[in-house]
Amino acid sequence: MNPKIKMAVDFGPLLIFLVTYYIFGILAATGAIMAATLVSLTVSYGLERKIAPMPLASAILIGIFGGITLILKDPIYLVLKTTIFYVLASSALGVGLIMDKPFLRYVMGTAFRLPHAAWRNLTYRWIGLFIFLAVANVLVWAVWGLDIWVNFKVWGVMGAIFIFTMAQMPFIIKNQIEPETTD
Repeated sequence: MNPKIKMAVDFGPLLIFLVTYYIFGILAATGAIMAATLVSLTVSYGLERKIAPMPLASAILIGIFGGITLILKDPIYLVLKTTIFYVLASSALGVGLIMDKPFLRYVMGTAFRLPHAAWRNLTYRWIGLFIFLAVANVLVWAVWGLDIWVNFKVWGVMGAIFIFTMAQMPFIIKNQIEPETTD
């Protein structure tokens, strides 16, 4: 997929959520992210003929919890959606470790070639990040309220994931398996 289109598909719904929230409030932003996520998945499927598991899981949760948020007019369900997503992601990764199949390898395997033990180690690290984000998500909302939570959800989480990912690069580079060359 073209990198610009991929960026629009990945971050477009979040940007639409943020802009709509600032202009119209949380209920309109909830409807906007639900619609934008559906468009994003449709474009992704149209271009690649598949939908990655994480965006699909997120879309399902946005549909369910966004719908509840709109019906009950209570944003706590949108906050809970985010926490539940992080708990499910960490749980899925944990199940993969129990089965000795680090699922992270299937998500990132095309980007990196790592030995099995390194994939396990990296998976533990991502589980830790998702658990941290799940707890932080609820705490930010409970302590500072909706306005701060919206900004945390967009800028704080994105920044935390970026910093976390960059912090993993020395480990990934150290454990990278070089492709075999044929002379």
